[in-house]
Amino acid sequence: MGIFNNFLKKNKSIPEFEFIKSYEFKDKYFSRVKKWTWIKQDQISLMEKDENGQVKMTTMEYWFQEMFLDADGQKTIEEYLNVLIEQFQKSKMDIPTDLDVFMTETLWSLKTDLNAIEFTDNQVELEPEFKNPIDGK
Repeated sequence: MGIFNNFLKKNKSIPEFEFIKSYEFKDKYFSRVKKWTWIKQDQISLMEKDENGQVKMTTMEYWFQEMFLDADGQKTIEEYLNVLIEQFQKSKMDIPTDLDVFMTETLWSLKTDLNAIEFTDNQVELEPEFKNPIDGK
């Protein structure tokens, strides 16, 4: 009986997430479309050349980086919400009630502000140059 009560208790802590239900891009897959490299053990930088051929490096805040690295083209935005919920549960952290809004805003910013990911209607395999970090060689 104790295990069952634990299960019910955990489920109660998952917010309803009404926003994602009507989010226009919830069924889109998202994938990386920018080169990147590790600059520290826990930090990456996006790499691109500007119009003059100069290399531009962009570092990101934690959640932007995490979502960029998770952009593998294999899950929809709605499915990704469940991935994040599981991560919060495994970390024994409270799940933010606005996690769906935060997630979609972050993904949208990665797409429109940083041009680092794209949305597609179907699963995609990442291009080799976006799948793995630039190793500097």
